[in-house]
Amino acid sequence: MATRLGLDVRGFDAPLGAEITGLDLRKPLDRETVAEILAAWYRHQVLVFPDQDLSPQQMVDFTGQFGEPGKPRMPSRTVRDILPNLPPEVMIVSNIRVDGKPMGLPHDGEMWFHSDMCYVEVPHTATLLYAVELPSWGGNTLFADMYAAYDSLPASLRNRLEDCRALHIHDYKRTDRPSLDVDLDKVGNFAHPVFITHPETGRKALYVNRLMTARIEGLDPAESDGLLEELFTASEDRSLVYEHVWKPGDLVMWDNRCITHARTDFPENERRLLRRTTIVGTQAPR
Repeated sequence: MATRLGLDVRGFDAPLGAEITGLDLRKPLDRETVAEILAAWYRHQVLVFPDQDLSPQQMVDFTGQFGEPGKPRMPSRTVRDILPNLPPEVMIVSNIRVDGKPMGLPHDGEMWFHSDMCYVEVPHTATLLYAVELPSWGGNTLFADMYAAYDSLPASLRNRLEDCRALHIHDYKRTDRPSLDVDLDKVGNFAHPVFITHPETGRKALYVNRLMTARIEGLDPAESDGLLEELFTASEDRSLVYEHVWKPGDLVMWDNRCITHARTDFPENERRLLRRTTIVGTQAPR
């Protein structure tokens, strides 16, 4: 649908997501355009801005028009040594090694579904990812609709878990569940409601994910594991997923309160480099 601002929003032939064209994101946006983008974001959950040419600082500036840009919790010394002028709000998502050391946190191959920073009390509400270098195939990002996942659950299961909380742990290996044997004093962790209400849309969403959710609080391990597997299966149903095949210059923005995302495998001998920013949250999920 075209808008009076010249901004064009085209919903995908997919369960979620939309492409926005007609904007040069290097330039400041007026209030009406910001409001239009937010309305599209709340409706479609994932927005793709193709064919952008953004410096790291321009990406931070764009992010800042929608809220306070976050900073990586574990900035990489390697990245700062190589890119001393990289803004502190930018995280490098890459498999590139320099002198044998990862250029930032290692981002290789497949990665299970997760929600960014669900292991802190107030997670960042949005993540933005910008493609710089891409492999010849793979490294696609899968986005799953957690509104639809919640709606798909049997009423009996929703009623049973309505007041339950799930523990999320920042201790994972890309394709492994977090261990409950870890010392929680040494890793990020927080228990959030299994179901949350989005503060802007008022819609209910499932808020667990296979990569970081370790247990449902108050249940014995076997019962917790069984219920979580049921929730994971519902949340990863491919009928609820949009798969983004990256092109250089794509900027993708998604809502961590109603989306989980995953990464498909890609050649380990080919370079992949994206820049990431986030928007700081203002309240804990509830």
